[in-house]
Amino acid sequence: MSARTALPAPEIEASVEDRAWEAALAQPPAVPADEAAAAVPADDAAAVPADEAAAAVPADDGAAALAAEGAAMALAAAGVAPDGLGVSVLFASDEAIADLNARFRGRAGPTNVLSWPAEDLAPETPGEAPRPPSRLSWDGEPAPLGDLALAYGTCAREAEAAGLPLRTHALHLIVHGTLHLLGHDHEAEADAARMERLESEAMLAAGLPDPYLAHSREGRPDAEPRSDGSDGR
Repeated sequence: MSARTALPAPEIEASVEDRAWEAALAQPPAVPADEAAAAVPADDAAAVPADEAAAAVPADDGAAALAAEGAAMALAAAGVAPDGLGVSVLFASDEAIADLNARFRGRAGPTNVLSWPAEDLAPETPGEAPRPPSRLSWDGEPAPLGDLALAYGTCAREAEAAGLPLRTHALHLIVHGTLHLLGHDHEAEADAARMERLESEAMLAAGLPDPYLAHSREGRPDAEPRSDGSDGR
């Protein structure tokens, strides 16, 4: 397999709470589309508080590189330049994600990916493009798009069930989560169609499986209702 051309990426702050991610990501890059089945769809997301990230350690090169690649793919698909933007990614355990899910979404158990946008960029009319990020920053630091968190056990089980390397599935989840940070959502049919198209374009452009190829419109992820303390994504 030929190496993929690296896309320009936003500033990435990656940390690992569950060391199982480091071992799992110390593998060759994700396989191309003709070598794997379509990925399973991403779940909805909530918020990542600072106290959870504080318990983690800086990510190794494998996790940090994957976070940068996924965020870069999402921004490229959405037509947003990465200059001056930052994304924080936490590679966590199911237990940590379950705690976040309960605290910020009122839901029991872990989910695959959670997101916490730094600002609300959602369009006023369903199906329209989100507003561009403000890129406001202080002291020369990147303007934060927001935070993402992935649950190792849930992601690993989903990848195995779909016949995919964990890297491929995790990459899709980072793409999905980053699009949430950019104001994309799937609560309305028109918004879901736009978001799924961008996810598919991002993965296919990287020579990876279309994550929605095997899913009908009825089979896509359900949008979660908004709840107190959560952006509902």
